[in-house]
Amino acid sequence: MNIALDIDDTITAMPEFFKVLTKAFAKADHQVHVITSRSETEESRRITESELRELGIKYNHLHFIPPSNKAKEACPHRELDWYNKYLWQKTAYCLKNNISVYFDDDEKVVALFKKYAPGIKVLQPIK
Repeated sequence: MNIALDIDDTITAMPEFFKVLTKAFAKADHQVHVITSRSETEESRRITESELRELGIKYNHLHFIPPSNKAKEACPHRELDWYNKYLWQKTAYCLKNNISVYFDDDEKVVALFKKYAPGIKVLQPIK
């Protein structure tokens, strides 16, 4: 089983829960993907990897979604505005990587999964 997790306001909202969850998934040889909309630079990657390590998050893949100008080209859904095209990249990544369960706090992201990836279970932390 492949799962994916958002970082900000998802992992960071419940770090102990995700520490236990990711450790259990890693022990069972499942794939854990961390997906973030943070800007990807060498420094932000280093900071993010350090933060995940400090939180005890076990993962196999760390994916930074590309900037919004790339989403305009990549997203096939013309009806979406630029911001939803940007967020849609999380959905596309999960579809491409056979994610079964995805955790994200953002209502817009959850709505995109419901519409474009209904086969992926999306769980949302309640704030």
